[in-house]
Amino acid sequence: MERGRILGGIRLAALLTVVALPAATAQEATREDPLAGFEVSAKEIGWAGIRVGMSFVQAERRASSTLPLVQRKGARCGSWASAAERDGLTLELGFSGSKPGAKIETIFVRFEGYQVAANTADLVAALRRHAPAAKYVPDPALPDQTEADDLAPVYELRGERELWAVHIRPRDGLLIARRDCLR
Repeated sequence: MERGRILGGIRLAALLTVVALPAATAQEATREDPLAGFEVSAKEIGWAGIRVGMSFVQAERRASSTLPLVQRKGARCGSWASAAERDGLTLELGFSGSKPGAKIETIFVRFEGYQVAANTADLVAALRRHAPAAKYVPDPALPDQTEADDLAPVYELRGERELWAVHIRPRDGLLIARRDCLR
């Protein structure tokens, strides 16, 4: 009888653990860094190993697949685009041309899961953790708008020899580009 009660208690504890686990995992995901794949140093900027300035051939090697290119007419930068997947996220890569030596000019990271739930303040805080020197770039079309009021802010990051921009688009994604590609 005692053995049956112990086994019943163990089964109940196991059932409660299985039921409570998804809720704990969901809470844990909201605490994750929404920009965990963002990488920046004095020389490079990118997402999960794919960097602005990387050649088309290097990007294909890093993506471990052939990247079909599509022309985007009227694009300010990245007039030739392709998509790659990194860590479960779709990256839209904008290249300077269609030849193997063409360089990545833009990387758009399409948000998924908990990243979509992150608001502007969460995303800005995550960016500042990765790049404390990020400088807010006001929208020239809205001169009275403050950084706190900007729902899709742009930040400038200075590298050793490059100037980059990061455009935060809550619920949509993150655009990483050469500075001259944005506002």
